[in-house]
Amino acid sequence: MAVPRVRGATPLKYLKGAVNQIVLVKLKDGYEYIGTLDLVDHTMNVVLSNCQEYDDNGRPTARYGKVLIRGSHIVFISINYGQVAPEIAVG
Repeated sequence: MAVPRVRGATPLKYLKGAVNQIVLVKLKDGYEYIGTLDLVDHTMNVVLSNCQEYDDNGRPTARYGKVLIRGSHIVFISINYGQVAPEIAVG
């Protein structure tokens, strides 16, 4: 599902619009975190709750209540992940 580009829309605005949705966060070290986006700041630091960690081979490695991920470690964030991959997002 393509998100239409709105004049003046920035990646940060899209992320702030995804608060309370399930997202996937991919890190530079290959790890992925799937959880509910609670907070994002101007440097793309994110806070996730009900979070599942996956290693670089896609295997679940840990469950966390809340995590803070530093924006400088993030490769990408997939919003609406609960709609894109509901079988994974449910955990």
